[in-house]
Parts: sequence; structure tokens; C-alpha cells
Amino acid sequence: MSGYGSSDNDTYVTRPTTASSLAETPMQERHMDEEDLKLNALLEDYDLETTVEEVDETDSLEVFAELLFSGEHLKSIFHDTSSLLSFTAFLSEHRPRSLPILVYYLDTIKALRAFRYANAIAEGLGSIPGLDFTSTPAKSDPNPLIETKAQQSFNLLLQEDLPAYVTHMYVQVAKSSMIKRVTMGTITSTQGEPEGLAEVFCLTEPTRPDNPIVFVSEAFHQLTQYGVNKTIGRNCRFLQGPKTNAASVRRLRRAVEAGSEHCEVILN
Repeated sequence: MSGYGSSDNDTYVTRPTTASSLAETPMQERHMDEEDLKLNALLEDYDLETTVEEVDETDSLEVFAELLFSGEHLKSIFHDTSSLLSFTAFLSEHRPRSLPILVYYLDTIKALRAFRYANAIAEGLGSIPGLDFTSTPAKSDPNPLIETKAQQSFNLLLQEDLPAYVTHMYVQVAKSSMIKRVTMGTITSTQGEPEGLAEVFCLTEPTRPDNPIVFVSEAFHQLTQYGVNKTIGRNCRFLQGPKTNAASVRRLRRAVEAGSEHCEVILN
């Protein structure tokens, strides 16, 4: 059985199991009462596109997600000492194979800075009257090979390690929120702790063809606006959107096929 939590930008989780009875797990019944019929009638005309003529993109979740997984965000982590230490500690504990890539990238950046410093001094050398050898200006060396190596190592960290780091931070927030709800009862959600996160989920059955959804929570319906008849029996891929990260989907697919636990933050 694999669990799948969904929101506009939520954490997805798959968990392995060895239970032999799951192949017979029945799907959630599509029993619809009067309220469900009313909801389905409304959903028939439900338009996911906003009707607001002007939308401030700074408040758009899509824009936020793009920034969250962007190169600019990764650069900001490298430029802030505490953030870099946190990122390095995460790699050391959870992705040790990526740690040499981080060190390599940082060393190439140091080398490029050294070259730029040396070039700046060389270009600033003035001539000395009476000494002909000082009259020839020094040529700067941009060293494109090191620049290429730096960019390639940066791209690796951006594609694989930044998403893992962001997901890890979100999981910690979600875990903290869930623990407080279980141990302290209903509490007021603080900034950074999404309200109702623990209640938004669906369950799939990976032993069945195409890994269909077999159960969805009530909060899932309320958040996504998809009723039971729109979700049960379908693969979770219908929740993907045009800006869903293909690399994240690929990592999830590998985890499901391997039957291993995995977390991703995905923009639907």
C-alpha cells in the first residue's frame, strides 16, 4: 500500500508493505448521498481557472513553487552561512553521495574568484616610464573550463538535492504539526504549519494495474474539489499539472516500483 497526500504544493509519501491481503483491498465505495449529488452537480460546471481578471503573481502558488526550486534559491542558500550549514548537514545525513559534489562546486567557485582577483590585478598593472616590458598590458584569462565544471556541478545539486532538501524541510514542519495535534489536541496553526495537512490524503493500491486510488479522505475532497466518483479507481497522475516537475514524478515512480519510502513536494 502506498500513501499519497495532495494539495497545491504538498508532500507525497509512499510506504512499502509486505501484507499479502492488500491485493484484495476493496476500493472505497462510491455511495453518494443527497449532499454528494449536489456537490457533483456543482463540480460539473466547476472551472479550475480563476475568474479574477487581474491576479497578483507574487501571491501565486505556482510562482512561489518556481522560486522555491529555482537556481536563485539555491544560490541564496550558498550565500547565507547558516543556510549553507543546514544544507550541508542535510546532505551529510541523508544524501552523503552528493556531499562531494557540493564540495567540488564550492571549490570551483573559489577557483573562479581567485582567477577573477588575479585578472583584476593583472589588468590594473600600470606601465613604468623607461621600462618597455611594463608597457604591454596583461591579458585576462576567463578560464571557461572551470566555469563549465562549476555550472555542471551546480545543475546536479539543483535538479536532485535542492528538491530533496526542500521536501525534507516541509516534512519536518508537517511532522511537527501532526505531533502537536496528536499530543496536544486541536491547536491554532502557526505560520508555516498548514492547517489540516494531516487530514488531506489518499491511498493507492500498487498491486493492482496502474496503482489506482482506493480511498480518499473527506479533507482531500474539500481541498481538491474532486468527488469520490472522480478519484476512486484512477491513478494519482491526474492530479499533475503543466508545471509539475517531471524529475519529481520520475523519482516517485522509481520509489513505487521499488516499494520504498519516498517523499516529494510537487506542484499539482
